[in-house]
Parts: sequence; C-alpha cells; structure tokens
Amino acid sequence: MLDYTKTRQLEEDFERYMLKFYAKYKRFSLEDFGDFAATILNYNVQNNVIDAQEKGAYAAFLVSLYNKGIGNRITEEHQRQIANAIASDYSVNFTVIKELFG
Repeated sequence: MLDYTKTRQLEEDFERYMLKFYAKYKRFSLEDFGDFAATILNYNVQNNVIDAQEKGAYAAFLVSLYNKGIGNRITEEHQRQIANAIASDYSVNFTVIKELFG
C-alpha cells in the first residue's frame, strides 16, 4: 500500500513540474512525462524517501495521474507497460531536478 504523504508529495511535484514545463515549452508529451517520472522516482529512491521495491507502484501512481490529465486515453494495459518502463529506468535528469527544486 502506498504511503499517503509520499503520494501527495509526488502529486504536488508532478503538478508543479508539468505546469512549469508546459508554460515554458507549450507541450507535455508522454516522453516529457517519462523523463520527469523516472527522474523524480530515482531521486526519491536515492534519497531514501521511497523504497526501491516500491518504485513500480509509485510509477503506476504517476502514470495514473498523467492519464487522468490527458482525459483517461491510455488503456490499463498500456499504463502498466509505461509504469514498468519508468520503473526499470534508473536515469536522473538533473535539468528536471533543477526545474522542480531550483
């Protein structure tokens, strides 16, 4: 079961980042979202905020937020595939971190 405080913080980070990104670039594509999601999850895992074994569940949570934001157009199967791809990505894009926390 996901921790409410952590999901709330991820949701706030997602909304803040998405709004800043969209205002700057006039887009927030699936690729842009994936870059954000992998980075924020890996950043939180590296800082011991999220347990590495829970990363997949939090990835699915973030994908559900993105899907909701685009009008629930992504099927459940594709949401699972996207969440798995994000969970298996270990990259951290410091541009995302700077934009979010800078």
